[in-house]
Amino acid sequence: MQIQKILVPTDLRLESMAAFRYALTLAKLFDAELILLHVFEELYSFDNEIGLGAVELLGVKKSNAERELALVEEHLRAQHPKCRSCFRVGTPFDQIVREAENIGANLIVMSSHSYSWLDRILHGSEAEGVLRHAPCPVLIAKEPKQTQKSGSSTQS
Repeated sequence: MQIQKILVPTDLRLESMAAFRYALTLAKLFDAELILLHVFEELYSFDNEIGLGAVELLGVKKSNAERELALVEEHLRAQHPKCRSCFRVGTPFDQIVREAENIGANLIVMSSHSYSWLDRILHGSEAEGVLRHAPCPVLIAKEPKQTQKSGSSTQS
């Protein structure tokens, strides 16, 4: 298997950053192009806002997301020069699959979030949708839970 293009969808939340470590390691290993993708979901962003300022606020949210994506790209490009980003508007799983097809991705590396069972029933899982419809292999990266030692002490 030859990996030349790795697509890394991100919602720009901290939980989605786990995928960057895996993707960056693979991109360096295979000297592959790393393509970051953020899909801005207007309807989801708009649902939470009410009033005349909602459209302006939606524009601000979109601009902020574009800036955040550019910062992530800049950070990753410093570690791997074959890095670029793209910003799309629409339904995330649909745009991820479409972008993978358009660029000829050999691999998609994305994070999976731990949603409650109710969230999964109501909203589905983006990762699951991508897994079912992707034109290439998909690696789902999940941040390992931090285990803390709680109150254990040993006596000698």
